[in-house]
Amino acid sequence: MRPFEIKFDFPVASSNLKISLNATAEQHHSEPYFVVHNFFLSDSKKEKELHSVLPEQEVIRINRNGIYAWVHKDSKQESELSLAIGKGIESLLTSEVLDRL
Repeated sequence: MRPFEIKFDFPVASSNLKISLNATAEQHHSEPYFVVHNFFLSDSKKEKELHSVLPEQEVIRINRNGIYAWVHKDSKQESELSLAIGKGIESLLTSEVLDRL
């Protein structure tokens, strides 16, 4: 699967404030998780001198008692960020692709 751009709203500190972000998601091939990088505000123009507003993230979709959740790959814990990234990924992938993860 080729890298693709996702769009998602990230809630700030569990408040009503949300920031719209774009990022690049790439599926890791040896294990079904996603490396997400190049986070930019949705209304900004990507320019070479801009830096990602968040560090690279690794997220994975796991099944917990019949319910799928997006968690950070290393900790296996969910956060507002992992859930928002996962929602952005799910909005672009078919259910067939998601079922293979």
